[in-house]
Amino acid sequence: MMFVRTGRHLAGAIAACAAFVVQGIAIYAGLLVCAVVADADTGGPLAGPLLVLLAGVMGVVLVPLLFLPASVIGEAAAKRGRLLTKWLVATAVAGALAMVYAFLAAVATGMGLAHSLLAGALGLLTVLVPTVLCVTVPHAALKFIPSDTRG
Repeated sequence: MMFVRTGRHLAGAIAACAAFVVQGIAIYAGLLVCAVVADADTGGPLAGPLLVLLAGVMGVVLVPLLFLPASVIGEAAAKRGRLLTKWLVATAVAGALAMVYAFLAAVATGMGLAHSLLAGALGLLTVLVPTVLCVTVPHAALKFIPSDTRG
């Protein structure tokens, strides 16, 4: 039973990492379009791949620090399996952790208070979709697991 639960959460963690990579691609595409429209420098040939790589690394780093704790707390808060409750609790936990991490990183690098608060808000926004995936994938996996082996 423990292996089933671990496998479900691992699938959710992989989905959260993949969401970060997709967000990196979308952000790069948006920056590229903005640069072309503004007739500005589009960056070097490695700008896109490095941004996507950075997004993937951030996803890998944030899985144990943010998404798994939020997913487990959301699952514990909704023992009866209500997906909406899991989403709400997990996004609240992940959002709070992301805001704290981004704010502390901004303060540690010497940014002013206003920029640190903005970094915290952007940190909150970037973790919403990966958190929902990290909660939804393990919940959806229950449909494919026999009821006698569920964790």
